[in-house]
Amino acid sequence: MNVLFIVFDGLADRPAPELGGKTPLEAAQTPNLDRLAAAGINGMQHPLAPGYPLGSPLALHLMLGYPEEQFPDRGPLLAVARGLPLGYDDVALAARFASVRLEDGRLALVQRFIRGEEDACRTLAEALAEKGLDGLVFRYAYWREGDGTLFVHGGSSALSHEVTDSDPLGLDLPVLKVQPRAEARPPAPARRTADALNRYLAWAHHQLGDHPLAQEREQAGKLPINFIITKWAGRRTRYEPFADRSGMRAASLPDEEVVTGLMLELGFHVEALPEEPDPEADLRRRLARAKELLGQGFEFVHLHNKHPDPASHQSDPEAVVRSIEALDRAMTYYWQELATDANLLTVLTADHTTPSAWQHHPRRQFMDRHGGEPAPIVIAGSGVRVDDVTEFGERAAVRGGLGHLRGAELMPVVLNAAERANMYEMRPVPERRLYRPRPEQVEPFVPPD
Repeated sequence: MNVLFIVFDGLADRPAPELGGKTPLEAAQTPNLDRLAAAGINGMQHPLAPGYPLGSPLALHLMLGYPEEQFPDRGPLLAVARGLPLGYDDVALAARFASVRLEDGRLALVQRFIRGEEDACRTLAEALAEKGLDGLVFRYAYWREGDGTLFVHGGSSALSHEVTDSDPLGLDLPVLKVQPRAEARPPAPARRTADALNRYLAWAHHQLGDHPLAQEREQAGKLPINFIITKWAGRRTRYEPFADRSGMRAASLPDEEVVTGLMLELGFHVEALPEEPDPEADLRRRLARAKELLGQGFEFVHLHNKHPDPASHQSDPEAVVRSIEALDRAMTYYWQELATDANLLTVLTADHTTPSAWQHHPRRQFMDRHGGEPAPIVIAGSGVRVDDVTEFGERAAVRGGLGHLRGAELMPVVLNAAERANMYEMRPVPERRLYRPRPEQVEPFVPPD
């Protein structure tokens, strides 16, 4: 069987008082999602382990069967998605322009996101293009919307990706000093990299503050663009392609840059469709393209829709309900055009919980955090042991036959349900593979002369 792997980004949530104590998914009218739950086997899935809040790329990395220690972090994935050259020995960090001011000897963040200033950002980025410090070379590549990538070159033995962020992910903390991570092994390269990065950021702050554009902006009463905040340092991973691990030719329809980078690194055929502002239109278009890809011979199609996540980050449970109901309307296309394929196994889940209701955070104000609660999952297709769950929701899924799955357990369950799993004890080829009842390529025995 082929697999359609649908991920609704941040769909899982917490109960909200204004929704009568229900989560947005539970409060929304979702006849199509409920129909899928009733047709399949349900459960909850923790991409890592209970209580761990994850972002999309790490969650998907784990859900697709790769170990946590192989995750390269978002810096390299963003560089790959942007088509920027990145060697396996280099370190890449996300690096965003910001506005800061000096307060009590510390740099206070005034603005973390610089929007609508493309000409200014590109001009300032030229002043940061390249700088050598302590035998390391820093190279800044601007992308767009105030965002860019900082590359660090210096050889694998002298350079480390195991350093902390300077971006505090909020305005309540100052710009952070970059430090070696506690688990860095060996520690010396991490200390050297952290020290050099701090010096580079100080140099960049000076360059931006002295730039002629800085005086122009000050005279015009505009906020300064005078710092770059960094995060998500990492090195590329030499991934085993997903097709080799799963035995399935795979395609992906992501709608987030960092997910695009991950899927490219995993060897997926990637089509990064621009996101439609309307959730229903966006999902309907992705489902239609998924159908075409399955018809073209792809055996595993990952479809990613991000629409629930932004509304949750804005702490607006009612907006999340509206987004979910729009996605459910789009799932009418699934029942009309995809569910009729008896050779299709459908997996629908979320990559993480994004709470829209926080006890001590105001409604309709941005909150850049996720939750560690598990996400509901349903698997539907011929041969699946259908359970008694008839509603797709966080609490309903707890009663399902899948129970609680962790990320490492998800792909074996999917491969088994798709009838692509081999007897685990069998050794027809040197590499131990869970997939395929019969290997396609074997080494035949040749009788000796």
